[in-house]
Amino acid sequence: IVELMEINFIHRSCEIQLIITEEYSGRGLAQEAFHQALDYAFKVLNMHKVYLWVDVDNAPAVHIYEKVGFKIEGTMKEHFFAAGSYHDSHFMGLLKKDYLK
Repeated sequence: IVELMEINFIHRSCEIQLIITEEYSGRGLAQEAFHQALDYAFKVLNMHKVYLWVDVDNAPAVHIYEKVGFKIEGTMKEHFFAAGSYHDSHFMGLLKKDYLK
């Protein structure tokens, strides 16, 4: 599942989220789905920036996001609570001009 959230037409930005189950992992589907959603965000909705949050320990996801063009813009310490403890998150962003290169 790929979804665009927090769509802000004033600032022309939105958040993107990817959820992929184990059975579909490793097939390249995440990257393709991401490209489809980013095309829609930048070309149809005319977004200037798409951003996301990712667990710093989720190296496979960070790798996919960087491959698509996202850059780490910052890190939030103990940003979310899961599995009994707090986790750090990277804030990653992608600008329209960088995506369309």
